[in-house]
Parts: sequence; C-alpha cells; structure tokens
Amino acid sequence: MWHRKIIRRVRICTWVIFLWILFTVGCLCAPIIAIAIMLPFTRRMHYIQRFIRAADRLCAAMLGFSGRHMLSTELTYSTYLVWMRKVLNEIQPNHCEESAYEEGAYCKISDRSIGIR
Repeated sequence: MWHRKIIRRVRICTWVIFLWILFTVGCLCAPIIAIAIMLPFTRRMHYIQRFIRAADRLCAAMLGFSGRHMLSTELTYSTYLVWMRKVLNEIQPNHCEESAYEEGAYCKISDRSIGIR
C-alpha cells in the first residue's frame, strides 16, 4: 500500500519537472522566435523596440523590482544588485544613469530648478 503512494509522488514530481523544463525552454526561445517571425512582417522597428523594452521590464520584475522601469533604470537606485550595475557601467560608462534619465526617472543636478528640492 505504501509503495503506491511513493510511486504516485514520483510520477507527480516527474511531471512537474518535465513541465518546468518545457516552460523554461519556451521562455528562453519565445523572444527569439517572436522577433524572427515578426521581423519580416513589420516595417517599423517600433514593435521590436517595444517588445525588447517589455522583456527588459519583465526581467526587472523577475529580479524583484517593480517592473515599471527597465532594469538599468531600476539598478540606478538599487542597493540590491550593485555588481550588475558595476558591470553595465563598465561596458558603457554611466549606462544606468543615462537610462534612468531617458526614461524620466532621474533628473541630473544641472537640470533641476533652483527653487525645487
């Protein structure tokens, strides 16, 4: 009797692992396939740019940020993933600050009004 419970649990665990692997592969392949399929049909690059921004925001949300801004912008103020901000800023100097400035989430000191704090 107890061996049936063990066999049932093993089957359930096997299915969960199998479905998790399929989901992971699908999540990794979906952006590449979507861009490859939609690229010939879209004459504008706006679709691809919006898709990449949405994927970037999804990545930020999966890392524990709000998902309202792109990952580079979220890293500007975060103390959570300092190493990632350093890597991005090493590749392109001031990458995170410029990304935050372009999204409107960051104001350079020279752009502030004198009376506003």
